[in-house]
Amino acid sequence: MSRRRPTARTSAALALATATALTLGLTACAGGADSDPADNGGIRIVASTSTWGDIAQQVVDDAAESDDAVNADDFTVDTILTGTDDDPHEYEATARDISTIRDADIVVGNGAGYDNWLTDNAGDDAEVITAAPLAEGHTHGGEGDDHGDHDHGDHGDHGDHGDHGDDHAGHDHGGDILTGDENPHVWFDMDRVSAFADALAAHINSLDPSFPTDASGVHEMTDGFRQRIADLPHAHVVLTEPVAGLLLRGSEIHDVTPEGFARSVLNEGEPSVADLSTTRDLVTGGEADALITNTQSESQSSRQLTDAAKDTDVPVVNVTETPGADDTYADYVDGVITDLEDALS
Repeated sequence: MSRRRPTARTSAALALATATALTLGLTACAGGADSDPADNGGIRIVASTSTWGDIAQQVVDDAAESDDAVNADDFTVDTILTGTDDDPHEYEATARDISTIRDADIVVGNGAGYDNWLTDNAGDDAEVITAAPLAEGHTHGGEGDDHGDHDHGDHGDHGDHGDHGDDHAGHDHGGDILTGDENPHVWFDMDRVSAFADALAAHINSLDPSFPTDASGVHEMTDGFRQRIADLPHAHVVLTEPVAGLLLRGSEIHDVTPEGFARSVLNEGEPSVADLSTTRDLVTGGEADALITNTQSESQSSRQLTDAAKDTDVPVVNVTETPGADDTYADYVDGVITDLEDALS
C-alpha cells in the first residue's frame, strides 16, 4: 500500500527551520549501491512500517517540491504494515510481502532486530537502509550481524536528566535501560530519524544526481519535535512498555520505572510479581506523574498498572508502536508529544 504525505504539515513540523545535522551511523547494506532503478524507469522503495514508509515518502515529496528536476511520480513507496492491527515485533512476512520486498530497489526499515522479516527478504541487488544497525531478532542490544560495526554518534548521556532533586533512594530505576541504546524503537530518536532520511536521500542521489543529497525537510520536522520535547516540564513517569523510551531523551522527564520491570518489558517478557508490585506502588503512591503504556502490545502487567493509574487519577498516555491508519509520522509524533504536554501540564 503506497502512502502519500499530505502537503500540509503540523505546526510542530514547522517549528524550527534550521537543521543541525549530526553524523550518525546508518546501516546501508550495499548490494544495490550501484544498481539501476526499476525496469519501468522508476525507483521502488519498500518499507517495513508506515513510520519508515512515511518518512521515505516525505524525503521524495520534499525533493520534488524543492527541485523541478525531481518528479515524485518516478518513485513508489510501498509499506508492508500500516495501522495498529499488527505488532511489528511479532509479524511474519507473507508470500505476498516477500514478493513485494524482493521487487524493491531500496528497502527501508528500523533495524535493531525489530523488522528482520523485512531485511532478511531483501533482494541481492536492493539497497537496505535502516535507522539502526541490523541485529538478531528480538535480542534488543545484542551484537550486530555481518553488516559491520556502525557508530551511532554521540547522543550524550541520556540516562542523566540533570539534578531534579529526586528522592527515590529506595528504588533502583531503569530509566537508563528504556531510554538507552538497547531500546530498538528508534523512530522516537530524532537524531536517527534525520540521519536515516539523509542516508536515503544520498543513495537516491547516487542513482539520480538531480535528487538532493540530504533531507532538509525532515530535519526541519525533527528539529521542531526536538524543541517541543526539550520544553516538556520536569516530571516522573513509569513506562509499561519501552516504545516511548527514546522520546524522553533531551527532556526533563525522568523515567522512574524500576530496573527489574524495565528489563523484563524490554526483553518482551512479563515482570516478576515483586517487580510488578514495586512498580504499582510507584504509580499508586504518588511518585509517578503519568503512566506511559502501549495498548497495541498490551500485557497482563501493563493492564494492571493502567487500571491502578486510573483508580488513583494518574494520567495515562498511550503510545502505540505504529501510527494509526490515517496518520502520518508527523501526526503520530505530534499526537504523542501533545498527549504528554496535556498529561503533565
